Amino acid sequence: MDVKTTFLNGDWDEEVYMKQPEGFVMLGNEHKVCKLVKSLYGLKQTPKQWHQKFDEVVLSSGFHLNQFDKCVYSKFDDSSKGVINCLYVDDMLIFVTDQNQVDKTKKFFSSRFSMKDMGEADVILDCSTVSTSMDPVEKLKPNTGKHVDQLEYSRAIGCLMYAMTSTRPDIAYVVGRLKAYSYASWINHVEDSSSTSGWVFLLGGGAISWAFKKQTCITGSTMEYEFVALATAAKEAEWLRNLIHDIPIWPKPISPISIRCDSASTMARAYS
Repeated sequence: MDVKTTFLNGDWDEEVYMKQPEGFVMLGNEHKVCKLVKSLYGLKQTPKQWHQKFDEVVLSSGFHLNQFDKCVYSKFDDSSKGVINCLYVDDMLIFVTDQNQVDKTKKFFSSRFSMKDMGEADVILDCSTVSTSMDPVEKLKPNTGKHVDQLEYSRAIGCLMYAMTSTRPDIAYVVGRLKAYSYASWINHVEDSSSTSGWVFLLGGGAISWAFKKQTCITGSTMEYEFVALATAAKEAEWLRNLIHDIPIWPKPISPISIRCDSASTMARAYS
C-alpha cells in the first residue's frame, strides 16, 4: 500500500511560521505570515513528524515495534495469526498469515490515512547481476582533464548507491571505487593506504544484506585487515540475528549464524 500526501499527515509540535504562498497573498494583509498547524513538504522536521505520527497510530492499535529496525511492526494473536508491516517512507509491505488479516489491515490503515492499494506484491527485490562490473585489479588514475560538476557527480553516485543497497549487490565494488575516486583522487590524488571490507548474508538462499566499503583504520598486515573485515561482518550478523529474533513467527531459539573466512591466520587469531 502507498500513503498519499505522506508528509502532510504529521502533527506539528512547534510554532513555525511561513510567508504567504505566492498567488495566495491576502490583499491588505501582505505583511502577515501563516502559522503552520500541520507538517509541510520541504521542512527538515517533516519526515520525523510523519514517522512519529505513523508510529503513534500503529502502536496504539496493538502493533509491536521491532527494537532493531524501527520501521518493522508486527501484531499476532494467541493462535499465531497476524501481520507484519514494513514501512519505507510512504510505502508499506504487508505480510500476513491469511486473507482475513489482509482485509483487516488494509481497512485499518485506510481509516487513518489516505491510502492507495497497490495490490499483491509479485516482486519485492529484483536484480540483473553480472559476473563482475569492474576488473578489481585495474587501478583508477586521477582525472587530469576537464573537471566534472561536483554536485552532479555526487548525485550520480548517490543514485548508484541506492541501487547497490537495494537490489544490485554486484555493483557494490565498482560503486565503492567510484566513491573513493570522487572524494580522494579528484581532490588531492593521495592514496590513504586503507583496505576494504565486504560481506554478503544469505537467508533462504537469497542475499538479504551486503556491503563493500573502506575500512576506518589502517592495518599492518593481511591478517589484520582480514580480521577487521571479519569483525565488521560479525556486527552485521549480530544485528540480523536480533532483528529476526524480534519477529514473532520465527522459530526460537535462533540457530547460530556461520561466517566464512578464507584466511587461516585470521581464523587462528579469532579462535584464540
